[in-house]
Amino acid sequence: MEVSSDLTVRNIETFDELFSYCYQVASVVGLTIVHIFGFKYPPAMMLAKKCGITFQLTNIIRDVREDYELGRRYIPAEDLRQFGANVEQMENSVARVAMLRHEAARARQYYEESRPLVVLVDARALIEIYWRLFLRIEVSGFDVFERRIRLTAWEKVKVIVEAYFTK
Repeated sequence: MEVSSDLTVRNIETFDELFSYCYQVASVVGLTIVHIFGFKYPPAMMLAKKCGITFQLTNIIRDVREDYELGRRYIPAEDLRQFGANVEQMENSVARVAMLRHEAARARQYYEESRPLVVLVDARALIEIYWRLFLRIEVSGFDVFERRIRLTAWEKVKVIVEAYFTK
């Protein structure tokens, strides 16, 4: 998903700035979808917000190389400094992988916190697709600079069918 704020060079300094960006581009969509799918319990709103954050964090980790090439720096500069990582260096470095693991730990926390949304709103397939993408990124050792990590169309279809039959 690309929004107008993605059309300019973007340099994020802190996680608070990144959180605000994730909220604007993904959580707002999640909050809208919750209303479309329908929900009966007010906690679904907070869970949808967290779910949007984790989806966007997953996208940022997956797309870090492509975003860099487009002049977008979503990984907070404070995290780059903390780990001595340099996104400009495309080779696989220990510092860069440690920094991506740090970002993934944040995403994982939001995944865990938003998991109850599955039973409150019928969005199981969407959540499961992003969860599997997230796990694939982790299992790859965060090899996001060398290739784009994704699920195949068939894998997504399988998730959708499984979600449909496990209602």
